[in-house]
Amino acid sequence: MSYDIVNGFATGLLIPRTRPETFPAYRTTQQVLSKDQIRSIVENPERTPGRIRFPGGVWIRNQGSRGSCNGFAGAWALARARVMAGLPFVGLSGEYLYSMINGGRDSGSMLDDGMQALLEKGVAREELVKHENYLWSQMSDAARADAANHKGFECYRVDDDSELASGLALGFVGVVAVHANSSYQRLDSRGIRGTAIGPGNHAVGVQDVRIGDDGDFEYDEVGSWGRRNGQDGYAWLTWKQHLHSTVGNHAFYLIRAATDPQQSNVPEIVS
Repeated sequence: MSYDIVNGFATGLLIPRTRPETFPAYRTTQQVLSKDQIRSIVENPERTPGRIRFPGGVWIRNQGSRGSCNGFAGAWALARARVMAGLPFVGLSGEYLYSMINGGRDSGSMLDDGMQALLEKGVAREELVKHENYLWSQMSDAARADAANHKGFECYRVDDDSELASGLALGFVGVVAVHANSSYQRLDSRGIRGTAIGPGNHAVGVQDVRIGDDGDFEYDEVGSWGRRNGQDGYAWLTWKQHLHSTVGNHAFYLIRAATDPQQSNVPEIVS
């Protein structure tokens, strides 16, 4: 085991020697919005916030004692992207995704490897994989066959604050790196995690964006440490306090469309 344990919770994100830039950047292919445009979208009273659309009792998982945070972040970003694309809810296995990218041992994984596996191989349903099972050799034939039914389709690398906020406002779901430490475990009165600066040892999803009183973007984190951590499993992050120090090492990504075994084309995105 080479990942960190923070106040009893496992992390599991490995730091690459150089930041991966093999995937297309969001800015080169998608619209980057102004802050006013983002505000008009996320503060629209007809818009459903992420925590209402994805209540913790249904959507939050616990990775347990394995370093599988990257698998859970990617699998459940894809599960959310499916629903936002108008597809049925399917619980996807964080363990299955982790098993493809951990090199056959429980020692963590790289953020961009998770993105590539989502695109190329897909993720099996969670009922086909035992909780905390991290070995590819122990994945059943049924799980391996099922994974091809649940692939990501539209993924882009995120390089800065405006790209992440724009993508979330426009219906993408994100996966980012944070540096979990004792400060990170604390939440302030607005649900924002304590400042945690470091190279990035933990992968989490991000499902929504809001604009704080100071005008900065705040990101709704999807955790994998169970519902007792944060606010029903969720918390808020900011670029300055949590992400600017980790994006230099890790290629954050956004995912929107998802494949469906009943359709050969990309499903229509539901706003």
